[in-house]
Amino acid sequence: MTGPAAERGTLDGGDAASRRVRASDGVELHYLRWSGGPSPPWAVLIFLHGIASHGGWFAETAADLEALGVAVYAPDRRGSGRSGGPRGHLDRYERALDDVEEMVRLVLAEHPGTPLFLAASSWAAKLGVVYAARRPAPLSGLLLLGPGLLPRVSLSRARQLAVVAGHLVAPTARLAIPLTPEMYTANPRYLDAIRGDRLRLLQATTRFFWETARLDRARGPAAAGLKLPLLLLQGEDDAMTTWPGHATGSPGSAPRTRPTGPIPAPATPWTSSRTAAATWPTSAGGCRPGSRRGRPGRRAVVPRCRQ
Repeated sequence: MTGPAAERGTLDGGDAASRRVRASDGVELHYLRWSGGPSPPWAVLIFLHGIASHGGWFAETAADLEALGVAVYAPDRRGSGRSGGPRGHLDRYERALDDVEEMVRLVLAEHPGTPLFLAASSWAAKLGVVYAARRPAPLSGLLLLGPGLLPRVSLSRARQLAVVAGHLVAPTARLAIPLTPEMYTANPRYLDAIRGDRLRLLQATTRFFWETARLDRARGPAAAGLKLPLLLLQGEDDAMTTWPGHATGSPGSAPRTRPTGPIPAPATPWTSSRTAAATWPTSAGGCRPGSRRGRPGRRAVVPRCRQ
C-alpha cells in the first residue's frame, strides 16, 4: 500500500491480488498476495495479523519485500477483515491453527521448494509460536513483530468475569477490544488510516477472549520447544506490549538469543519507529543469517538461511 490507499481511509492492501480459499469446515478465508517482483522469489512470507487488524495493514512492508524478491501472503483471520465466519468470533484456537495450515499448504503448492517464513504480529504472535512449535516442518523461520506475548493492555476485571461466565452461556456476546488507534502509532497518516479503516475489528466475542486465554496457556510450553530460527522485532515505544527489562529501561532479550542490532525499516501501522531490536536464537539446529539489504534505507526483515 502506498499513500493514496491510506488516504482513502481503508488499509485495503493497495495493489495486492485479493483471493479466497475455502477452509476445511467450509468457511471462506480471504487473503492478499504480493508476488509481482523478481521471479521466482527467493523466499515466501506469510503475515498473521493482530486482534483488531487484517492483512491489508501489512501492505507497505509487503510491497517493499515484493520488490526485493519475496512473495508475500497476508490472510485475514476468520471473523476478521474480509474473511467469512461470525465477526470477531473464534470457537476454538485450534481452528485458527488449522486455518494457518490451510494457508501454508496453499503457499507451498504455489512455491514448491522456496523457503517459507511465518511472520506473526501482536496478538497473532501467540498463534505463530504455537503453530511453529507444533507444526514446524514446512517453515524456514519465524518472525515475531511487536509480539503480544506480555501485553500491557487487558480487559477490565469485570469484563474478564464476563468472559469466564459468558464463554459457555453466551459465547457470541461481544465485548469491546480495549485498543485505541493511538496505541498503534504516533504517525498522523497512519492514525487517520486506522481510525477510518472500515475493516478494523472493534469487538470480539466472549469465546474469542476465552480462546485467547487458552492460546496463551499453550504458548508457554510451545515457546520452550521452538527449534527453528527466530527473529524478534520490538518497537521501543510499544504501548501494547512489554518485554523483559523494559521496566528498567534495559533492552532485555528473549532466552537463548543474541542481539544483532537495529534493522532500519519503513514506519508501519504497528510502530511509528523506523528501527526495532532484532535477535536471533542460538538454539540447537538454528542458524544466524544476516539481513538481506535492499535499496538505501530499506532493508528486508526476512533473512537468508543456509541449511
